[in-house]
Amino acid sequence: IDTWNEHGLAEQRSIFIKLMNAQSYIPVIIGRSYSNLTLNKLQLYSSTDIGGLFIEGLGNGIYLSNKNCNYLNKINKISFCILQSTRSRVSKTEYISCPSCGRTQFDLQRTTIKVRNETSHLKGLKIAIMGCIVNGPGEMADADYGYVGSGKEKITLYKGKEVVKRSVHYRDGVDELIKLIKNDGNWIDP
Repeated sequence: IDTWNEHGLAEQRSIFIKLMNAQSYIPVIIGRSYSNLTLNKLQLYSSTDIGGLFIEGLGNGIYLSNKNCNYLNKINKISFCILQSTRSRVSKTEYISCPSCGRTQFDLQRTTIKVRNETSHLKGLKIAIMGCIVNGPGEMADADYGYVGSGKEKITLYKGKEVVKRSVHYRDGVDELIKLIKNDGNWIDP
């Protein structure tokens, strides 16, 4: 299903409805063609247009194009990100992190980079690095593992929604997180 329509989401959704009403359940590749968008706008528009369909359970693949754009590898990356964020195809580790606020009492930015560097090869896991215990557990509710600030230079580790280890010094937190992942059998060597 392809469209050049500027507001193609509704048009493409109606085609899916017609296919379902006809009891035709063939695999459908969602195609979207855009004209001369910057990569940032292409990411925004295509995520909204195509991602909306995938979130509703519609579609089996993506064909994305941007007329007069010679960045095929970046267009492919956007396509894979749409599939990842809609949980249609998991091809990398997913991270959840807060922007940090006055309640964060450890170096969230450096810790997030360290967690990513150590775990980015764990395809399919969702790991949260949250600054505080106030909002962290709620915002990371669907993460497999959580690293959440819980006091001055202290963090709490989670497996899903369950607290696994409290009062860990944040400098030891990444190593403890890796031990937790290994103990659960979810670790693979890079």
